[in-house]
Amino acid sequence: MRISIQSPSEDRGESKIGQELERVFEVLHSVQIRVLEGGRSTDGCGYVVLAHESDGPAALAALAQAGIQASEIGLGTETKS
Repeated sequence: MRISIQSPSEDRGESKIGQELERVFEVLHSVQIRVLEGGRSTDGCGYVVLAHESDGPAALAALAQAGIQASEIGLGTETKS
């Protein structure tokens, strides 16, 4: 699953998105959700791709609880472990 990450302010500068992505990785790591990749998309938002589609609801809930604006934007590549 791909998750879009919005900057907490209207300023979508590279450093703001970078800081928000660092927070995203920390939150997801703390709840043991594996991320395949993440970065900045062409629209100025950040994104992460989860390793397992089934982690989507828990990831979105954890990010919301941390005050991070995130939304599902589609399917990623699911891996089996």
